Amino acid sequence: MRILIITTHNANNYGAILQAYALQSFMEQYGAVNILNYENRHLAKSFDLIRRPSNLRGVLGMGKDIARIFPRYRVINKFKSFIDRYIYLTESVSESDLRDGKFNTYDVYISGSDQIWNPVCINKDRCLDENYFLNFAPNGASKFSYASSIGGYKFSSNEENLLSKLLCDFNQISVREKDTSDYLSKIIDRRVEYVLDPTLLLSKSDWYNRLNIADKSINNEKYILLYTVPKNQLIKSIVSFYAKKLGLKVVAIDQGLNAGVKVDSHLRDVSPSEFIELFYYAEFIVTDSFHGVCFSVNFQKQFVVVSEGVHANRIVSLLELTGLKDRLIQSERDIGLVKSRIDFKSALLKLEKARLQSRKYIENGLVGL
Repeated sequence: MRILIITTHNANNYGAILQAYALQSFMEQYGAVNILNYENRHLAKSFDLIRRPSNLRGVLGMGKDIARIFPRYRVINKFKSFIDRYIYLTESVSESDLRDGKFNTYDVYISGSDQIWNPVCINKDRCLDENYFLNFAPNGASKFSYASSIGGYKFSSNEENLLSKLLCDFNQISVREKDTSDYLSKIIDRRVEYVLDPTLLLSKSDWYNRLNIADKSINNEKYILLYTVPKNQLIKSIVSFYAKKLGLKVVAIDQGLNAGVKVDSHLRDVSPSEFIELFYYAEFIVTDSFHGVCFSVNFQKQFVVVSEGVHANRIVSLLELTGLKDRLIQSERDIGLVKSRIDFKSALLKLEKARLQSRKYIENGLVGL
C-alpha cells in the first residue's frame, strides 16, 4: 500500500516536525509512506537565516534574527538534518505540479495533523489552502484526515460553504480537539471524530528507541524544563515557585535572544531529537505548548501548563481526556492550588484507551484497500 500524507513538515517548530514524523512512523506498519514536500513558502520562511520583513513587526524580527544569527544557524541546520534523516519526503512539489496530477499514483491520501486547516497559520493571505484538503487527489481516491486542526479559528459563512465542498468526498474526517469535532460536525453535517495528536500514537518507549535517545543514567542531573513562548509575569512566578519548591535548576528551550525568565541554562539550538531527550529526562516541566503537554503526559512527567487563553482548546481537550485538567494554571492564585504530584495510573489508562480508538479510526480508513 502506498500512502501519501500532507502536513506541516517544513517549519522551524518542534511540534510541527515531530507530529509529522510520528504520523509517518505509525503509518509505516500499513505500507510505504511519503510526506508530500509541498512548497509552502509561508511555512518554509521560518528556515530563512534572516527573514525579510514585510511590516514593522517583520523589521523587529529581522533584527532579532541578526542578533542571534549563530545559534539560529545551528538550529536551522539541526532541523534540516532531522528532516533529511527521518522524514520520507517526496520530491519538491508546487501547487501547479499538484494540479497537473503529478501525485495521483498513491493508494491512500491523508490530510495530516497540526493547524493545516487554520488559514491564519497556513497561508500569508489568511485563506484556506485547498491542497491541505487533498483536492489534488484523483477522483475516487481513498482519502481521510487524521487529527487535522483549525486551532481556535472560526470560519465565515463563505468559508463554511467551501469547507463542506472540500470535505464532501473524504472517507472519514478527524480532528485533534473535542470542540473542533463538535464545531465541524455541525458545519458539514456529518460526523467528525476526535482523535489523538500523532505524537501520542507513539509510546514513551517508541520515542526512546526510534530516535536513539542517549542514556543519561551516568549523569542523572535533575532539572525543571521550561518550554513556553511568551514570558509573562505568570510564567515568571510559576518558574520561581517551582525552582524554590523543588530545589532544582531550570533549563529553558527557547530560540529567542534571552530566556525572558531567570534560568540556569538557556538552550537556543536544540534539535528535534534533543528536544525529545530533554523532555524524556526532565524532573518537572513548565509549558504553555500543546505538544509540550503531549510529551509531558506521554512521558509521565510531573508538569503544569499555562493557559494560552482563547487558543487553549487543544490543551484543554487533552487535559480533559486524561483527567489532568487540574494541571492548568490560569492565574497566579492557581499556582499553590496544583497538587504536588500526578498519579499517572488513571491518566495512562485513559490515554491508552484513546490511543486504541485513534488506531481503530486509522484502520477503518484503510479497510478494503
